[in-house]
Amino acid sequence: MIKVLIADDQTLLRESLSFILDSDGEIEVVGLAEDGRTAIEKCMELLPDIVLMDIEMPVVNGVEATKAIKECHPDTKIIMLTTFENPENIMGAFVSGADGYLVKDVSHSELLLAVKCVAFGLTVIHESVREIMIDKFSSPARVKKDLTNILTDKELEIMKLVAAGKSNKEIGADLNYSFGTIKNYISRILEKLEFTDRIQIAIYSIENGIVQDNK
Repeated sequence: MIKVLIADDQTLLRESLSFILDSDGEIEVVGLAEDGRTAIEKCMELLPDIVLMDIEMPVVNGVEATKAIKECHPDTKIIMLTTFENPENIMGAFVSGADGYLVKDVSHSELLLAVKCVAFGLTVIHESVREIMIDKFSSPARVKKDLTNILTDKELEIMKLVAAGKSNKEIGADLNYSFGTIKNYISRILEKLEFTDRIQIAIYSIENGIVQDNK
């Protein structure tokens, strides 16, 4: 039996998804969450195999909730199920550890099949999302930029660790720096690159080949 937790801020949609999934004899909905923070809490309590996660939710959004859940329970599979198909949401979801990305116009049968595929270790991406990702990474404008005149070697190293999905605390432990020092480094990187959050740093790093080589 595949245990599923549904996280969405719309009551009707949560209940509709629950009805659809429970209609399949191989799937059991073990909980419902109305925001990202509740999703994190219920995931720790109920230990579902899969979380169906909306992105735009109050308190904690789906991308942040995905990262938090994956840090504590890396084996829990997370499928983003959302109406939003913009590239930043897509990349942010996968950087945070999502195992699939679907849009809410999928059919009942497609949703059930996607849940089963992800449960067996496959990554599922909606066709429209796949096209966005191909377009984003095949664009000739996506060329590696020289940041050596903008960022220090240490800032580039920290960017690699951010792209690897590490928190400020984890980066500090890796580099033997305090949490506050790493936070200041991140702030300087954001300022220099004119970004607003660390997800943009991670996306930029991946797009431009600035990734952790794990050596």
